[in-house]
Amino acid sequence: MNTLLVTGGSGFVGKNLANFFASRCSVISTYFQHPLDADSVSQSLRLDVTDAEQVFSMIERSRPHAVIHAAGNKDVRFCEEHPEDANRINALGTQNVARACHKFGARMIYLSTDLVFNGLKGEYKENEVPEPSLAYGLSKFKGEILAREELKDVAICRSGGIYGKDSPLLRWLSAQLEAGRTMDCFVDVFNTPTYVVNLAEMIEAIIRKRLTGVFHTVGRERVSRFDFFKAYAGTFGLDDDLLSPVSIASVKDRLFLQPDSSLAADQTSQRLGIIFNSLAEGFARLKAHGGT
Repeated sequence: MNTLLVTGGSGFVGKNLANFFASRCSVISTYFQHPLDADSVSQSLRLDVTDAEQVFSMIERSRPHAVIHAAGNKDVRFCEEHPEDANRINALGTQNVARACHKFGARMIYLSTDLVFNGLKGEYKENEVPEPSLAYGLSKFKGEILAREELKDVAICRSGGIYGKDSPLLRWLSAQLEAGRTMDCFVDVFNTPTYVVNLAEMIEAIIRKRLTGVFHTVGRERVSRFDFFKAYAGTFGLDDDLLSPVSIASVKDRLFLQPDSSLAADQTSQRLGIIFNSLAEGFARLKAHGGT
């Protein structure tokens, strides 16, 4: 692989993916509102994925071997309140990228979400039919459909609970605990937390093996929000007595949370042939690499 294009490279996930691949190939990262830092390891270019002409021009000029499409609006509340904007960015924007990849012969890896499912039972398998209950999940699922219509060799990577270096969630958690603030943590909200470097390793295997289809690129454990926060506090020497276990029942609708969006990844693990990290392994790797 000579050149990799990462859309949404200024976001937490996109930036980590670009940094991972920068030692392996030439990486171009795109941004929409926030340019990359001056010390970024990849070339930074502005891109509006909703502008088809701009997308085509970008891919024609850069001629990447592969495109990791991580750009999109991930603000669940915004998407719920502005479903048309969510569809334009997350679905039609994905279609633009897929069409450009088809025209110029680039592989496409589309980073989708665990929220394409309704989050009622959890441990969803790769071959289960999505049934999103939120506008964000619906827009991402439409992106999956449109990408597959344009490209027969697209790889759709559903992930969720992504954490790692510069994670906004973990920075916020650290700040709260270091300030001695008690925090309510849900014991009945579950997902499959994913260490972002492990996610990059999964994507690398997909690209290297030229795999196509739907993949559940997540950590290997179903974990509650309370246990996730507790494990982080324990790993990084923070006061986990400040974490108070509570139920989602009273705030579910207001926070747009899903009770159980965990994904089963057995099929994906077998196809990729690499280690999917447990939560303890992911946090240990994060600590070894300098924390959040």
